[in-house]
Amino acid sequence: MTREILSASLKALAAEIEGIAKRDRYLLFMAPSAAEIPEIDGDGASENDRGVAYLMRSERAAALQKRRNLKDMRGRLEKIGAAMAEDKVAWEAERGTYESVVRILGSLERSAEPAAVAVTVATAEPEQETETDVRAFKPSTLLSVAGRAILDARKAAVNPDDKDATRYEERLETAFAAFLEIVGDKPLTYYLPIHMQDFATFLARVPKNRSKIAIFKGLTLRQIVEKNAALPLDQREPCLAETTIASYLSEVKNIWSRVAGSVPGLKDMGAYRVTLPKNTAASIDREPIAVPSLNIWLKDAATPKLMKKPHKAWLPLAGLLTGMRLAELIYLQGSDIVNVEGNEVIDLTRPLLMGGQMIDRPVKTKTSKRYVAIHPLLNEVGFIEYAKGVKSPDGFVFGHFHRADDPPDAAQKQMSNWMNALDIHETQRQVFHSLRHSAKDWFRDHVGERLADKQCGHAFSGVSANYGAKLLKPKEVRKIMAMPAPEGVDFSAFTFGRR
Repeated sequence: MTREILSASLKALAAEIEGIAKRDRYLLFMAPSAAEIPEIDGDGASENDRGVAYLMRSERAAALQKRRNLKDMRGRLEKIGAAMAEDKVAWEAERGTYESVVRILGSLERSAEPAAVAVTVATAEPEQETETDVRAFKPSTLLSVAGRAILDARKAAVNPDDKDATRYEERLETAFAAFLEIVGDKPLTYYLPIHMQDFATFLARVPKNRSKIAIFKGLTLRQIVEKNAALPLDQREPCLAETTIASYLSEVKNIWSRVAGSVPGLKDMGAYRVTLPKNTAASIDREPIAVPSLNIWLKDAATPKLMKKPHKAWLPLAGLLTGMRLAELIYLQGSDIVNVEGNEVIDLTRPLLMGGQMIDRPVKTKTSKRYVAIHPLLNEVGFIEYAKGVKSPDGFVFGHFHRADDPPDAAQKQMSNWMNALDIHETQRQVFHSLRHSAKDWFRDHVGERLADKQCGHAFSGVSANYGAKLLKPKEVRKIMAMPAPEGVDFSAFTFGRR
């Protein structure tokens, strides 16, 4: 054994000691912490909870034992290195030390666990440490932790001014919180596809609009379900419909698919076919408002009593003749009525002027930013003149509703109460939004599907339909302006009052 070999052996020992330190840090990171292991004291823990806790404790105990072995090995190697360094003075001492090292390392290899790497004195190479993202979740990670990372990453990518994106983000948050409460916040390995069925079965008993019902304020979902079930049958609040439950399931599957993408071995909950409970409320499709009901509504709106509240009286007529959503009407400003290439239109591509600052207009979808053709009837009955001349803070045509915290919601409630008073309201079927369905039929019948979509701000269907101008062209505006009045609708109360 030469002096060069001895020097190389000392370097190899130093590298192996550093490798042991790295493996120790890796074990520390990968082993479940005591806080991650679920409590199973008492009789409330399920058999599955106990099994998960047992596996996590076993994994933690094994990791701790490996760390103790590594610590012991490191100490003995450090002693060997110190001995070799001290005996470098003489050749005989160096050879004797080397032979001693070989004997000790032989005993170490026989006693260490297979997971510990054997030391090769002259040729050992340091193990490269793999850098790990803190979001490299393990099967023992709680769903709340892994799911939170997914939601936070999405939130960071979303433009805060993109209302459509933030609304979807809120739905994700709501669905995720509901799943954690109903199924439970467990390690990722706990979840099975059948938990999606458990989730859906429970949701079918959850009252809709629960956040707006006083008796449910401050209660958990389970408490809300129990309280609603305890009410007399005729006083119980209606529960979530099929489409809402399907939406919750879709959002949770979306989050789970992203979590499972980075943790091998998790169950596929997305493919599970959920069976909705027999008594789940069927989804109700809104319908165009019946012409007799519409005539009752317009006649009442044109009365002198109602016209003293123009913010209320003009809404049904404006909704019918423009096809605009209620929220779009509520955020309409007089300055939005502009001349584009010789045609007067409502320009919903413009930002809003509020408090002296320009802000992005709140819209439901990207296609909602559009031109809306102004039918001559809107001028004939006096709405356009009213809209241009209204005096209100920030120039909102329906500024009265902006005194409320949620202007569209305040308008929706007032319209609903008004329709109920006239006995023309039918839950979800005949509502203010039904005017938009009536308008869509009117536009479709006279100018076709594409112009009806442009006027109402609906997305085009298919690749071919998405080619061409997205905003109404001057010729298309004139086509809409030339349409005959909606068949059977009586505007005489407005036109007579105008005369």
